[in-house]
Amino acid sequence: MLSPKYSEWLASTGVSPLTLSTKRLPACVMTGCKLPPVSPCARKRKQVGHTNRFQLHGCTEVAAASDLLRQAQVQRSARVGMNGTLRSLRTADFPVRGHDDAPCQEVLLPQIVSPLSAAMPTHSEPCSTCSPSALKPEDMFYLVSRQIVSYTQPDAVLECLGSQWELHLPYLIKSSTLTDLYAACRKQRLPYPPHEPTGSKTGSGQRTGPHSRPETCLSHKKRKERKALDPIFMQLSIRDPAISKEALSFALRSLYVPDTSPERWSEGVLAAAIRLGIPPLFERCLTVMRANISPSTVCEFHGVASRYKEQSLMKECEKWLERHLVCELSNIYLKYLPFELLLKTVRSARVFTPSEYHLFKTVLYWVHLQLNPTVQVLPTHTSIIHFFSSWPREGPFLEQPEGQKYSILFQFLHLHGIADHHHLQEMQRSRIFPRSWLLNLFSTHYYTLLRGGDMALTDFSQQAVRFGLIIDREPQCCSQTVALWGFFFQMRVAKTDSNTHTFSLQRLKQWDAELPSRAWQRYPISTMPERLVHYQVVVQSQNGDQWQDFCSGPIHHEFGLTKPSCLSEVFKLSGLTLPILVTFALALPPL
Repeated sequence: MLSPKYSEWLASTGVSPLTLSTKRLPACVMTGCKLPPVSPCARKRKQVGHTNRFQLHGCTEVAAASDLLRQAQVQRSARVGMNGTLRSLRTADFPVRGHDDAPCQEVLLPQIVSPLSAAMPTHSEPCSTCSPSALKPEDMFYLVSRQIVSYTQPDAVLECLGSQWELHLPYLIKSSTLTDLYAACRKQRLPYPPHEPTGSKTGSGQRTGPHSRPETCLSHKKRKERKALDPIFMQLSIRDPAISKEALSFALRSLYVPDTSPERWSEGVLAAAIRLGIPPLFERCLTVMRANISPSTVCEFHGVASRYKEQSLMKECEKWLERHLVCELSNIYLKYLPFELLLKTVRSARVFTPSEYHLFKTVLYWVHLQLNPTVQVLPTHTSIIHFFSSWPREGPFLEQPEGQKYSILFQFLHLHGIADHHHLQEMQRSRIFPRSWLLNLFSTHYYTLLRGGDMALTDFSQQAVRFGLIIDREPQCCSQTVALWGFFFQMRVAKTDSNTHTFSLQRLKQWDAELPSRAWQRYPISTMPERLVHYQVVVQSQNGDQWQDFCSGPIHHEFGLTKPSCLSEVFKLSGLTLPILVTFALALPPL
């Protein structure tokens, strides 16, 4: 039983006695002290905070319990997000996420819970001090997209790869796949049930009539408008194993920041650009891949181009292999080269090699790596020769079941261009070739020498013997002496003052100073006064990011022993930049 004095004070505050307990009674009531005076403006309300909450002026803890308007507005502020004006005032100094960043549901009578709202993602604010590599792909996309759109409410939510991604319409339409998906989901969205006419039954068995509450129509209209503003929920299935969450996150970030770059341009980025239908990202990925072809990436990029039918990237990888197969790829990365691609490169007439023996060694190294896939470091040349020479089974390697499938690679090599006796002894000792192959090769060499160097020339591109020079530093002058069936030639490359490069051949005599003494001591020398030679000069030069190919075409020249007949025609090119790859292809036709 409350005292009369306390009842009078309680009536002035508006607090119901049923809502109080002894724990909530003021100290003045418990001790019997004088009650606090009631202010004449106690029923006046004032705005509190940034969410339009109101409370009574001079409100105490006890009086707050009876302020039903304040309680209702506090509950509403927990459900409804921040308005647009306050949202735009948020800065990097106050990056705390508001209620509008999460899907919101407004409690109506009766309460309606949308399945779409229940499926909305609930992100936790990523730590702004974390490094980008420590963040999850979803958090990286969340940070970038929210900074661009100033934390506005998303227009769609994409569920893909087990995560949900909040998207905004101005950026979503940059993707053709997402645009079509958004349009389809928008058409399939079920509208709210239409407002029933007066006098009809509701789902709860109640009737609406002239005495029904006027808020029914208003709440229905409000519910309908709110439904139109809810984000659209979309689902996209991705079955390509190459597309990871990191690749998908970067592809979606590129819609907001087109000039962003991933940590590594890989197959997943290209596959994500194709799946989402983002042409700018697709073209940019191809451009970056073409510019970054190297020994460690050429096999991967060619596989990606083959899988997605990208002819431009595929051709760039094949051209790179034609230039650098022998000189740069003769390392551990050689084992990742597919068989079909190696065969296509070996068969190409534009493949660069210092000599036919160097190309043979490259193919031999590749076969060794295929037979030993666990090798992490390319063995020495002596170890590889010993591996084949100590093959456990009897008979040559190419006749064994393990080596028969590789025989086509050696068939397209210009083995007739390997004439050094050290190299021939090594080929015989390695037990790679069948006896019939070696017999045919040695017979060809023998009869060619007896005929004065005459070659059975039917196809110049497939039978010419190739010699290569690399010019990658100053001074841009180079010369090399080569021997072919008793004839010695000096290949010359020189740069003039007018930025013009000249390419020529000169026949050497046995007494010329350019010819080393071991050449005429251990090699046959032909003293024919004149010899007809078919040759061709192929030059490849890098101009910026592009390579340029130049070819002199087949040239027929009769070389003598004295000047000027011992000198060939001069092939001139201007505007070449380092590095420069030069290939001289020579053949001696029958007289």
